Amino acid sequence: MPANFAFYSTEIDPTTAPAAASPEPDTLIQLDQDPIFEPATYDPMEGQGGRGSVIRTLGGAVVQQFEAKAADRRIVMSDVDALSASTVAALQALYDAGAEFYFTDGYDVWKCRFEPGGLKYRRNPRAAYHGLHRYGYEMRLVPILDATPSGTTTTTTTEP
Repeated sequence: MPANFAFYSTEIDPTTAPAAASPEPDTLIQLDQDPIFEPATYDPMEGQGGRGSVIRTLGGAVVQQFEAKAADRRIVMSDVDALSASTVAALQALYDAGAEFYFTDGYDVWKCRFEPGGLKYRRNPRAAYHGLHRYGYEMRLVPILDATPSGTTTTTTTEP
């Protein structure tokens, strides 16, 4: 089963299927396994709280509320023994570049960058002993822009 979670470069238009895009992106990294089954975690809305303050005054209070911005939240995902060595190397290169990129979960697209310290991975020593190189990971992405293409829907209906 091909993975839907992908990171790709920003020289092409945002798409939920970057592997099928024409022209192909210069950089395309697909996760070997989507983080959707236990013990994996995926939360595209972490930190989605409102912004504001309450300032006490002599006669009451002044309440300031600001709308939430994309950069106020984080996209967080993790999995155990889910990445190959080549995928880890590609993600590390993307992290080291510090560049912005598109991330898609197959339904939505965000223009993102890694949070500082937002890529952690560890090799499974038991699998490595047997010659398999599998890595668990934790990622924290900072969404800069919701870039989901218009007309893309996450709801499917069928006619009876």
